[in-house]
Amino acid sequence: MKTEVVRFTPPSGACDCHVHVYGPPDQYPFVESHRDRSPEGPAPALEAMHKTIGIDRCVIVHPPGHGTDLAITIDAMQKGIKEYRAIALVDYSVSDVRLEELNGLGFCGVRYSPTLDGGALDKKAVLEMAERIKPFGWHMLLHFKNNAILEYTDLLEKMPVRFVLDHFGSIDPATGGIEQDSFKLVAEHLTNGRGWIKTSAIEKVSRRSYPFEDAVEIAAAFVSLAPDRVVWGTDWPHPGVGTRATADSDLLNLVPLYAGNAETRQKTLVDNPARLYGFD
Repeated sequence: MKTEVVRFTPPSGACDCHVHVYGPPDQYPFVESHRDRSPEGPAPALEAMHKTIGIDRCVIVHPPGHGTDLAITIDAMQKGIKEYRAIALVDYSVSDVRLEELNGLGFCGVRYSPTLDGGALDKKAVLEMAERIKPFGWHMLLHFKNNAILEYTDLLEKMPVRFVLDHFGSIDPATGGIEQDSFKLVAEHLTNGRGWIKTSAIEKVSRRSYPFEDAVEIAAAFVSLAPDRVVWGTDWPHPGVGTRATADSDLLNLVPLYAGNAETRQKTLVDNPARLYGFD
């Protein structure tokens, strides 16, 4: 029997904590290595989507399709009509002056991923970057896949700033759900460490069709363990999913299935993002 999904109206100040902006490529060129994986996703379309589903704030995660050229993300923030924050992709060699400039523009974190960056993370370099962003109050955004998080337990233990795990922390519902080692590792950092979790890209995480009950079960466990450390995102425009993408309104309607009362929904969509990203 499937869980019933109802139409959900988000509370005022609700934040989509994981979106990307792509192109148009004649104005914002793609990195050649990511051209085929970079969907259409201009800023006006993002704002139209959020207006339709009732989202007031959002966090743009700068996409690898545009490399470390942050122009597209900066332009979207400056021209947009809502409150924006952003997560940067930067080279390890980025200057302190540039980091300070990005801080003033509304960036609040740096993202690393062994999946997106094409190889294992340089743990020493990541920790050094964490120390450099610490004075700004930034966090580290980490994206793992296929339980790769288990290879970075020492990195998470040493992280000197808050870190956020994208897309359920790579926990695969088909390999043990909340009983597997990856879930237990994430749970430890949510409850006793510096970790936060993002229930984003649920359609990529789940092995089932909508309403993705296997991933919803994991999200509910996160909310139960650490209701003050969970945030939500659509992953618009759904890179890697394409025409199979679930409607963003339907993704929003899943939130009450794992944040089961008004208080936890307020935390997940409004209060937690406000603390993490520095919204008023």
